[in-house]
Amino acid sequence: MAAIKVIAFALVFIVGLVFFTLQRNGANLFQEPGFVKRLSTYLTTNVAETSDNNPFPELRTPVFSVDAEELYQRALYVAAESGWNVLANDRDNQDANFVVRSPIFLFEDDMYIQVKFINMNESSLYVRSSSRTGKADFAANAGHIQDLINGIKE
Repeated sequence: MAAIKVIAFALVFIVGLVFFTLQRNGANLFQEPGFVKRLSTYLTTNVAETSDNNPFPELRTPVFSVDAEELYQRALYVAAESGWNVLANDRDNQDANFVVRSPIFLFEDDMYIQVKFINMNESSLYVRSSSRTGKADFAANAGHIQDLINGIKE
């Protein structure tokens, strides 16, 4: 009987820890495409990226009403303010690579951005974030992307 209690406690603790981590990483579990799809993605992948047809609305390619140079500078500013380490940046191609560290275990995630020119008053942002270790990121990479996009919008 005591063994069952220990196992039940451990199971509840682990599930609680997973959901706490997902919540901390900004996992929008109850938004489209739904709880099951999001949970399975967050527990089985370690990459997130923006795309025009991403099933997660917050990861669809964002378009900003600013020229490409201004968007690039905003992205670099937000990354610096967030404490991300800049590995490389190329002003001519308007792309950059960063390392993002998780606050507790200091896991490192690689982040790549590229600003794409649409016209003189609009540009879009491609972002890819991937974990260096592990097979699941618990929504950390999607959270990094959301942090960047929200920081640029402010």
